[in-house]
Amino acid sequence: MDEAPQRTVADRIRESASQARKGALSEARREIASALKAAPKAPGALMVQACLQLEQGALDPAAQTVARLREVAPEQAEGRVLEALVQLRRANPAGGWREAFIAAWIEAGRPDFREAPLLPEGTPGWGPEAIRAVWDGTQAPDTRLLAALMVGPSQEQQRWIARHLSEVADPDLLRATLETFHSEAMDETARRQIQASLRERLAPLAAESRDSQLPLLMLLEDTSQEAPLTKEELQALERIAALPRYRTTSFARLYAAAERRMKVAGIEAPVDGAFMAAVGELALVGPMVLFKRVKATTELPEKERIRLGRALWTLGERIAEGNTLVERLTGLRQMEQAAGLLPDFEAKRAQVAADLARGRAMVVASNQIHLDGWPLPSLHRDWLKASLDNEWAHLGALVTP
Repeated sequence: MDEAPQRTVADRIRESASQARKGALSEARREIASALKAAPKAPGALMVQACLQLEQGALDPAAQTVARLREVAPEQAEGRVLEALVQLRRANPAGGWREAFIAAWIEAGRPDFREAPLLPEGTPGWGPEAIRAVWDGTQAPDTRLLAALMVGPSQEQQRWIARHLSEVADPDLLRATLETFHSEAMDETARRQIQASLRERLAPLAAESRDSQLPLLMLLEDTSQEAPLTKEELQALERIAALPRYRTTSFARLYAAAERRMKVAGIEAPVDGAFMAAVGELALVGPMVLFKRVKATTELPEKERIRLGRALWTLGERIAEGNTLVERLTGLRQMEQAAGLLPDFEAKRAQVAADLARGRAMVVASNQIHLDGWPLPSLHRDWLKASLDNEWAHLGALVTP
């Protein structure tokens, strides 16, 4: 094939994979049929076709397509996983997609799909282009703000936020905005305007809060990360750690709010788009700044060192009660830091270190699977539900021996 038809085939494979991710299966089938007519042995086209057949429950045709894929690209791990997945779906067609896919991936040797992926580069998923489409597709202030927070607002977006922030009422979005404008390189004029407005609106909420997330952020957000903690800050930290929860708003609620904003704005996004938006709202800048401030606090009397360690441990436990991977890792890291300040905490420190190692292994395994590269909408729906229910438990299955 000459260069022009190759580009055409790649474009059709990309479009088919994108349509499949959205659940537009008829359009996806038309595109992949066109690609296979032009290039019957294109491995990426065969992979997408096998996924579409699996999605429909057409296991015999899927098995035949996978056999052709294994013949033309025997070195590709996607073929091994699809082969195992066909067998698992045949054995239990009503079973969950998540469980079957994880089992197939493990059976195939836990391959890393980021290395030499089978689908063409640029296959649409939920990335920066889709996020920009959210911004361009609506004028709703809260939805635009959410999109900007997901990737870090551009200079133009920062100035827009400064003009329209008063139209946003959701305290979770406001808190996430303050965290973003603490950590990013910003337009200085817009930054000062936004921070002043946010502090004025959030300070009364922090004073009345029964959660520790916002008070912790307000305590530390305008401080140097290299500065040791003061006695006054230690006292405030103890009061914050004594609060009963880190945050009340569940991750599932953050997701539902993000999904609702996108639907109201008429935005057509992949199934996991609202999940990524909700993750963007977690931010967790307060614990990050606290970790660095504690590292800078090197000269403390033993009594104050123990007070600091206890406050950190309690706060870390509160954060680790969240069921997302990022919250659990953040809380565990804070508990590990606390254990180093406390006497007779070696056993607890060892357990925390083991949990941290397990969590980091989950991150690696999740990246290796590279779920965006799999045009299986049922798998994405199952994966999303498990992540919303308890991401830590869900991803733990990837590293179970």
